[in-house]
Amino acid sequence: MLVPVNLQSKAGIKRDGTKFEGDYYVDGQWVRFQRGLPRKMGGYKQISNYSLGIVRQFHTQGLNNFAYTHIGHQYGIQRFTIDVNSNTSAPADRTPAGFVPNNNYNWMFDAMYDGAGSGTVILANPTETLLDITSGTNYPVYIGDIYSTSALTAIPGATTCGGIVVLHPYLFLYCKNGYVKWSDANDPTNFSSGDAGDAFVTASKIVKGLPLRGGNQNPAGLLWSLDSLIRCYYTGGPDVFAFDTISSQISILAANSVIEYDGIYFWIGRDRFMMYNGVVREVENNMNINHFFDGLNTNYANKIFAYKVPRFGEIWWCYPRGHATECTHAVIFNFRENTWYDTELPNGGRSAGLYAQVLPSPILSGVAPIIPPNPDTRIDEAGDTRITEDGNTRVVDNGSTTYKIWRHETGVDQIDGATVSAIESYFETGDISLLTVETPRNRSIHVEMIEPDFVQQGDMSVQITGRINARAPEVYGPVKFFPAVPADNYEQQVFFKEQRRELRFRFGSNTVGGDYQMGQVIVHIEAADGRYQS
Repeated sequence: MLVPVNLQSKAGIKRDGTKFEGDYYVDGQWVRFQRGLPRKMGGYKQISNYSLGIVRQFHTQGLNNFAYTHIGHQYGIQRFTIDVNSNTSAPADRTPAGFVPNNNYNWMFDAMYDGAGSGTVILANPTETLLDITSGTNYPVYIGDIYSTSALTAIPGATTCGGIVVLHPYLFLYCKNGYVKWSDANDPTNFSSGDAGDAFVTASKIVKGLPLRGGNQNPAGLLWSLDSLIRCYYTGGPDVFAFDTISSQISILAANSVIEYDGIYFWIGRDRFMMYNGVVREVENNMNINHFFDGLNTNYANKIFAYKVPRFGEIWWCYPRGHATECTHAVIFNFRENTWYDTELPNGGRSAGLYAQVLPSPILSGVAPIIPPNPDTRIDEAGDTRITEDGNTRVVDNGSTTYKIWRHETGVDQIDGATVSAIESYFETGDISLLTVETPRNRSIHVEMIEPDFVQQGDMSVQITGRINARAPEVYGPVKFFPAVPADNYEQQVFFKEQRRELRFRFGSNTVGGDYQMGQVIVHIEAADGRYQS
């Protein structure tokens, strides 16, 4: 006798352990969870193709409906503007004079008001840490008007190997051996007088700093060293700042893995996911922690970067998987749903990302080089190769080319210039089996039909898979399709003649304009034979 069953697994994709273990979805690509149910992730649109190198960090500043955007890469610094419709200006090269390119540069940006200079300034610091987070080589801190297009200049005497952070109105530099120094208030170029000072606050190199709301609105921050988390806070008087150790038993895998979400700080340690919300604690992950750490290419771990998608409550950590040398996959913690999932990144991967409050969605940078179809190429007097395309001229280094910047969470397709492509998205349910119900039965399940319930655009596919026992090979049934709007009565359901002892459903969307949000899908099943071997 056929029995209708609600086809729903628990939110999230469980990669660790076996497929038969647990009640979560077991596979997926470009799919997220909202209200406990799967839905396709948003599309992405190319908004610039003039980055001269692989971007390692973004910074945006909003003014008059424009996001003044700075990027740092191995060849220097560029600046362009983005409007709310994702239109971008031609990039300006703000690389400081005498800058020496380095493929191992990581970048940190920040901004502050310079009361002794030209108003709001952009601050930039490269560190040679892309392959070695412990590197102790110092590099300059650069400064310039944040809205200008002129080259940045080095701040005299300001060098560091760890990075920079602004705890308004002070600029902090941090480096090896737990060393920090800070500028005079509202003067990021003065480290020798006024409130300027320095201190050794721990034994290990400090690799990341972020602002923290202090008491009475005083400046405060968090500093991550290789083995400790330190709180910095303003005290005034001769010391100006004080420091205390929150934990001396942490680790950090990548400097750009640290991200703040609604006042809580998350990061990846050497062997677990961590958070700080007043106390340091582990973020529970029984879904894909082994999948992440076992699959990570640890030689390139400091290329990991984090960004957030607040609309869906997500924190993304993009990382290089397998033999990849750039970030090809993302592991995602959904803070709102309290679950985990993952996805492969598009176009060979991404190298940096930023959720910028002044833009409607995140921006990310690509890692695939652009090969111009018919460029106008010439060698200038300095011996540099210059390419002119679509009226824009760019310098390419040693025959290299440029890279794309993408706006994510826009539409449902990949839009690359005039080319619109489908984005494949799919998910696979956890097992349905009579072996694990309240009153177990040693019977296979026969599927007669399903009643799809989706907010849907474009055709979707569904396929039955599963096994006769947990060690048997997978048996994949035929792929069937159902349209967004049934043209005939028989298209209102999807009919099958399949049976498995351990049974799963795989739903997918792979058409231009395709989109979906799952609802309450009903599957009609009945007990079948009692075979337990194939």
